[in-house]
Amino acid sequence: MGVDKRRRYSNKGRRRRGPTGETAFSLARQLILAPITTGDVATPAGQLIEPAWDGHRVLATVVGDDVRIAALDFRDWTHTFPGAVRALGKLGAAKLAIDGVVCVLDDRGAPSFDQLRATVAQGAAVTNAVLICWDLLWHGEDDLRGLPLAERRKRLESVLAAAPATLMRSEALSGTLARVLEAAASLGLRGVVARALDGDYTAPWCAYSTAAQIDWRRSLSPPPPLSNADKVLYPRDGICKRDIVGYYRDVATALLPHMLDRPVVVQRWPDGIDEFDWYQHRVPPRAPDYLRAAWVEGVRRIVIENGDALLWMVNQAGLTYHGFGSRLSSLTEPDYAMIDLDPGERTTWPDVVEIAHAVRRVLELLELPSVIKTSGQRGLHILVPLARGHTFEQAEQLGRGVASLMLRLMPDRCTIENEKEKRQGKLLVDHKQFMAKTLVLPYSLRAADGATVSTPLAWDELTAALDPRSFTLRSVRARLDGRGDLAAPLLAGATQLSRALAQLRAQ
Repeated sequence: MGVDKRRRYSNKGRRRRGPTGETAFSLARQLILAPITTGDVATPAGQLIEPAWDGHRVLATVVGDDVRIAALDFRDWTHTFPGAVRALGKLGAAKLAIDGVVCVLDDRGAPSFDQLRATVAQGAAVTNAVLICWDLLWHGEDDLRGLPLAERRKRLESVLAAAPATLMRSEALSGTLARVLEAAASLGLRGVVARALDGDYTAPWCAYSTAAQIDWRRSLSPPPPLSNADKVLYPRDGICKRDIVGYYRDVATALLPHMLDRPVVVQRWPDGIDEFDWYQHRVPPRAPDYLRAAWVEGVRRIVIENGDALLWMVNQAGLTYHGFGSRLSSLTEPDYAMIDLDPGERTTWPDVVEIAHAVRRVLELLELPSVIKTSGQRGLHILVPLARGHTFEQAEQLGRGVASLMLRLMPDRCTIENEKEKRQGKLLVDHKQFMAKTLVLPYSLRAADGATVSTPLAWDELTAALDPRSFTLRSVRARLDGRGDLAAPLLAGATQLSRALAQLRAQ
């Protein structure tokens, strides 16, 4: 039976687009909610203190008449909160992005997460929810994230001036932190959030709780059931499925932006890394509805866009996640140009490091930025984030030009031969790029002893003394807390290749 080509790249229905073809979904793709960390015992002057609203934090985006509400883990809640959707649509703004908290009020008029979760669990739309707005990230054609909080708050107040009652601005609390916390406790609030009034959107959000222990990242989603939790999948390390689920749960907020709207291939090891594995291209039978499916060239591809879907695949012994180089909304346009350094039998780690830095110098001469990450095994991936509108042919032209230069500079250590038998133990500078070619995603585990992870690096970290095997299931979570996502530039590429390609052709 033939595949209806009109539905080849679609899921359920079509998104309504703004005048430029943008959607609320594509706007949300560009934005990540700022993390909230636990605050110290004191907060300096010049800070805005607000209640830590007892609800579910979301990103609300509006483009024309298209509205989307999604959580920190990217799960789509648009249909769950129709009142908030209608209210956002009535604001009259052509383009908006709001950081806020969806709440349900109890009989006293106070937000109650337990009541919200109980209502959501019934499976029906939550008609009595309100959206309390913390911040304004985008307004019209203006990206506001670089503005001071005080200015963003003024813009938010203006946007909400005539808003329906289901939308309200989070109001500031006056007084010292100690007094505010005391008052919050007496009112039954879970705590407060403090931010610098002169800080941009990425400036620290510090939470101060009124109780000894509060989970600031609670989810409305029921946790997917875990089967065979104690089954050991990394036998020499004693790492079981429960450990792997815990790892992916912790890194989901960094990993999911790289998965969003992107077909993935899942590498599964149901009996552990020493046994048989296979590549899951198609959505498995009886998959839950929160695991998105999308037809791509006649294949019903897997698309993972929320924590529930990710953990469901992990529960199927999905250890490694390989992503397309483009997104469903722009399948013929790559997000990055790729140079994959694949070591041969004769290649030492110092060789890999030297070649990688040589590639970086070439890219710098071409005035191109780059992101580097470990493959999770012996190799390195060097990626150039691209602006929209490029083709895979252009991305490969860049890779081919750089690979040819490496072959001229280091012919004794580099090759562009794809067949292993012809490489003579040299490092392959792989530049091949096309739509269905996949690359292991940042923060994905690999099937290697130690449970190594494909980990983004800062260029100054890449030395001969660095051990790429040190980035593992047991170390990467703390690294993310300290350094953030070093692969974030891949999420919003702005690089144009035309000048660099012209320079390479002139070589």
